[in-house]
Amino acid sequence: LVRSVVEGDNRPEGFEAKGGGAAYHAGGDPLRICVLVVGDNLQSAYPEAMSASRWPVTVREVVPWANGVEGQIAGTCRGAEISFFDTRFYANRHKYVVGREYNFQVSAFAYVVGPAPDNEVEIEAGAKVSLKGARAYMPANLGQNTGADIDEFWFHSPLEAAPTTAELAGKQLSALPVTLALPEDFEMRLPLYAAEHTMAPGTESVQPEADLEGYLWLQGYLSED
Repeated sequence: LVRSVVEGDNRPEGFEAKGGGAAYHAGGDPLRICVLVVGDNLQSAYPEAMSASRWPVTVREVVPWANGVEGQIAGTCRGAEISFFDTRFYANRHKYVVGREYNFQVSAFAYVVGPAPDNEVEIEAGAKVSLKGARAYMPANLGQNTGADIDEFWFHSPLEAAPTTAELAGKQLSALPVTLALPEDFEMRLPLYAAEHTMAPGTESVQPEADLEGYLWLQGYLSED
């Protein structure tokens, strides 16, 4: 797959790197494969969602990876703490200023998703509240020894509308529209892309307004406008 992406892209996107770098792409809207090459060495390959939702994010930290061409953004969206993998870090890493707000196009891929159980969570003084209809998320790395990264989250959210389908590398994925939270009444809406093997039994039968729950990988890229 990686070889076919590199050989099939006649107009790779060049970027600054020691020895020269290039980003090769295959596919298009809404999903594509991105392959990063520095010099003659493959650095990474990952799926990238082109159709996403715009979130205003105030950057708190820029987290470069060891290879220098990939990284994550940590910050806040209308006060809600969020971190995500920057799919175009290789191109935009020098543009970010900590403390400044930027518009990012945000989406996610499911690790696992399914119908949410009708459960309750305990809050202050031992009181319990139902999660039914809630739009909630939390970092997957809150527990000890989870091995989760900062861009991985647990979520519980109603399905906002009927799913659509998308293709990536010859495989069909479902695009599930969900909203992670509503800080300051801003809808942290995004498309959640789920491959068949990530969907628990019964997921395909979930109707709009019914709750979904699972784990996801959050990604985004800097808006051009």
